[in-house]
Amino acid sequence: MAYTDSPNAKIIILFILSKVSGISSSQLMDCAMESLYMDYFLYSQAKKELLEQRLMTESERKGELRKDASGKPVLSCDITPAGTEILTRLLPTVPAGIRSYLTTASKTWKKDSSEGSSVYADYAANDEGTWVVDLRLIENGATTFQLKWNAPTEDAAKRTCIRWRENTAETYLSIIKLISDKPEQN
Repeated sequence: MAYTDSPNAKIIILFILSKVSGISSSQLMDCAMESLYMDYFLYSQAKKELLEQRLMTESERKGELRKDASGKPVLSCDITPAGTEILTRLLPTVPAGIRSYLTTASKTWKKDSSEGSSVYADYAANDEGTWVVDLRLIENGATTFQLKWNAPTEDAAKRTCIRWRENTAETYLSIIKLISDKPEQN
């Protein structure tokens, strides 16, 4: 890909940011690369320049519940007012095929982003020598389900968090069914 693709890559990133507020840094990269208009290196360069030009922000949000694989709060990305202004002026210069793709794909990005932010799993050591596991399901900013328990080892705590993230819906439904169904009468 030629360096001349850099302006279009920046516009694509700004477009994604305009459609999905607070998108995680990793989700932003996934959405941008799904466009097939840029590779990792072009994406990285375009993002770096957008940050330097203050057309986007990338930061940890206060009270962030989402964690990355290492347990650190995820970084959220947003478009700045200057970025919105640039996008408005330059979007019409993007080839029609790319604009069409972006418009269609943006519906999926919003859904994927909101689903990703609704699952929380974390663990921490406690004074008793076990690990407190905290699992949550968050919908529209409110915790609708929370389960805390003490895992005997860090490995068990870590595996529980991974399973919760990978199978949230099935696990949640199973737990609700187990505790809310009427017991069978003999």
